Order: sequence, then structure tokens, then C-alpha cells
Amino acid sequence: MGLTVNTIKTEVVCQWSANIPSTPPAFTAAGEQLSVVPSFRYLGSILSEDNTIDNEVQNRIKQASAAFGRLRRRVFQNKNLHLRTKVCVYQAICITTLLYSCEAWVTYSRHIRALEQFHIRCLQRILGITWRDRVPHSEVLSKTNCRSFEATITQHQLRWLGHVVRMPSNRLPRRVLYGQLHHGRRSAGGQKKRYKDQLKTALKKCKIRPEALEDVAADGLDGKHCPCGKKIVKPKYAEKPRTTKGI
Repeated sequence: MGLTVNTIKTEVVCQWSANIPSTPPAFTAAGEQLSVVPSFRYLGSILSEDNTIDNEVQNRIKQASAAFGRLRRRVFQNKNLHLRTKVCVYQAICITTLLYSCEAWVTYSRHIRALEQFHIRCLQRILGITWRDRVPHSEVLSKTNCRSFEATITQHQLRWLGHVVRMPSNRLPRRVLYGQLHHGRRSAGGQKKRYKDQLKTALKKCKIRPEALEDVAADGLDGKHCPCGKKIVKPKYAEKPRTTKGI
């Protein structure tokens, strides 16, 4: 019993380390040429030939916005529900959809800015305020007991990093994390940000030295360190229970 490849449905994405050539290479299978595309979806994420997550971030925002729209009238604009209930539903559905596979993201400031704009806009709609009210973003986050997206992504990546570091040395994710290329070198000039650079930035924000990573991971690097170096505690909602019936 063998594997039969459907050459009509099979697509190829070439991820280039330098400039993308004008003429893509040709790939064949069973004597038929495969189509070369600039991007496709794999395991729920979009892989692009330019090795960026621009398309992935836009796709995540689109899907999270659709999820928020489906629940807007029933949950987020429902006056019979507590603010805590609305925020919990938002975090369980919209944030989970938005940050799917963010553990492997290599983010730039443009990605964080787009995610933060969507995040604040959703929280403003939950609170029933608009930009005309001139409420600062810090106050919006404080009222809903939410963190910024930069801190949330850092938390997710630290949790995944601690999980990989605690793996046995023969596991493939750990070998890839500690692996180094024997041949080749980076070209001169501006360089693309690597996943290694992303993790070093996250460790620096949390005041964790790279050489002490394994010791910290052994004690439990599970994402409980926020970018200011302090541990994140569960938020306490100051809102008092209402007498109206709700969830």
C-alpha cells in the first residue's frame, strides 16, 4: 500500500534566503510539472516565499474579526452579561483564533502594531466606547484586565521555549533549536530577523540570561514572566456582581 500523489492538487512554495528570482524553478512528479505558488496554507498557517508572516497576520486578524462579529450582538453588546464574562469569551475565542501558532512567529513592529490595533478596537467595542471618548489604550487594558499583545506573544513563546528546552536531547525540536549550520554565512547588509533573534529579544525583556535558560526552564519557564521581569498574576475583576440574570 503506497502513497499516491495528486499532481493536480500538489503545490510548491520556494522560500528564498535572498531576492526572489523572476523565473521560479520547475518541479516534476511522476512526469508532470507541479505548480509553483507564492504561498499556501499548511496546518492552518500560511507559508510565504518571502519568509515573512505578513499574510499570516492578516489572515489571523480576518478570522478573529469574523469570530468577533458572530458574537457581537449576542455576547459583547448584551447588557445582561457581566464585563468579566464578555472578556472571558473574547479571550477564549477571538484571542485564541488570533494567536494560533504565534509560538513560531518572528514579529516586526508592523505586525505588533496591526495586532494591537485590532485588540484595542475589540476591547473598545466590548466597553461601549469609541475613539471620540479619548480613552487611552492603557486605561482600556486596565478596565478589561487584559495585557498588550506584545506581552501575550512573549508569554506564549516563553512557554513553548521552556517546553522545548525540557525535551530529551534526541527530540527533533530541541535539536533544531540548538542546531547550527556548518556551511554558509549570512550576506552583508541588513538581515532578516531570525527565530533565534526573536527568542533572545523575549529573554532580554524578561531579564533572563541565555546561559541561564536551562536552569530557569527546569524550574518552570511556562510563560509566567511578563516583559517587565515580574511574574504575571491572575487578574482580579473589581466589578461587583449584578442582580440581572446572565451567564
